[in-house]
Amino acid sequence: MRYRVAVITDSETATGFRLAGAEVFEAETPEGVVGGLREVLRGDYGLVAVNEALLEGAEEEIRRALRGRDLPVLVPFPAPRARLESGEEYIARLVKEHIGFYVKLR
Repeated sequence: MRYRVAVITDSETATGFRLAGAEVFEAETPEGVVGGLREVLRGDYGLVAVNEALLEGAEEEIRRALRGRDLPVLVPFPAPRARLESGEEYIARLVKEHIGFYVKLR
């Protein structure tokens, strides 16, 4: 089976993803992300990339929506205006958020 890729992001970055051929759901707030995610869950999507800045405050609702599902995999990506962390800091933060432990990278 082939799965599709979706992107949930703000209108400012949506055009770039559309030009790259991704299916885009626009959202300007965390509540909009949850609504977009519910639309995605009705389709055959395998991967959903979400603007990280829009996830703040919607984590529990998103966790509930994805509970008991293997797909789609949700991948946050940094917002264009976000303070950029070093690659090590970003990966360490993602690992801590997803497995609950701080891992020192060398």
